[in-house]
Amino acid sequence: MTEQENWTSSIPPGSSSLPVSSICIIAYLSLLVVIALGGNGLLITVILKRKLLQKVHYFFILSLAASNFLNAFLKIPTTILGRFDRNWYPNHTICYFTTPLGVLFGAASVFSLSAVAINRYLVISSPLNYSDRMPPMLAKSILAGIWFASFSLAVPPVMWREKEAICRSGRISKEYYTSEMLYFFLALWLFVIIVPSIVMSISYVKIFLIARYHALQIDTRNQAFAVCQQTKRRRKDLKAAVVLAVIGGIFIICWIPFFVVQTIHKFGKGKISSIYFNIFLCVMYTNSALDPILLFLFNAEIRKALIKLYCKAFQKTNPQLPHTDLSSFLAQPGNELEQ
Repeated sequence: MTEQENWTSSIPPGSSSLPVSSICIIAYLSLLVVIALGGNGLLITVILKRKLLQKVHYFFILSLAASNFLNAFLKIPTTILGRFDRNWYPNHTICYFTTPLGVLFGAASVFSLSAVAINRYLVISSPLNYSDRMPPMLAKSILAGIWFASFSLAVPPVMWREKEAICRSGRISKEYYTSEMLYFFLALWLFVIIVPSIVMSISYVKIFLIARYHALQIDTRNQAFAVCQQTKRRRKDLKAAVVLAVIGGIFIICWIPFFVVQTIHKFGKGKISSIYFNIFLCVMYTNSALDPILLFLFNAEIRKALIKLYCKAFQKTNPQLPHTDLSSFLAQPGNELEQ
């Protein structure tokens, strides 16, 4: 997705000063970069450092955090630079690298969310057989497939669009108009928006139906200890599913307006105001900063792991003798306290 033409359309050519709206947008995007890098970087660190989080479910969360982190590190800064100067790049080959990044990281995010939804469904629908249905090696293969598919979706336009279209205008190639339409409607709309939305919707609807069924079953049973334990576990799984469903829904809400604007801009006869384009682009980028915040706030496992990691790091920076070592030190001859 190339935003150069709409994004810079409000900047007068040769102007040495930026309008107030541009300064506000640059400030907002800069804040997003800081939050997204900090939040997703911290989430990645927690998952990699804490052994309790090194399981299949968090493999997919790790992929989501990585895509958001890379989006904030590589893609959003180029948009900020383009706001200052549309010709910020020293060489046009940089455009061939930065242009596909929006699709690459966006597709990786939504594919990871879809994998999270399917995995959560497997956990709740068949907890006893879950390990056999989703072994770690299969999860890693799925992750490799997610990133390969994302790369395959991002690269094609670079292969046929000319330098001017990639680096500045963002317009589709008239010579390859059919390819542009097929790419935009089949590759982007179908695989990045429609299919993941259907997959996540079906998965979470089934999860809630299963939860409702088990709740009805438990109401008809005696409240034995085993049943209570099972109920607590399923409520925990359901709560986690609700949080993930919200994150998936936020992704779709943040991305669809931008896709609609891009579709009208590229293939419609009408002209889209840069105001709408800038707003929806900012909304889309906001998603990268929201995911880690929601996970830290509403995922108890991640929150506890973060606290333990922070406490461990604090103890290392403030070393103290353990109680046993202190006791043995005081017990040595010549170290007794004077009475």
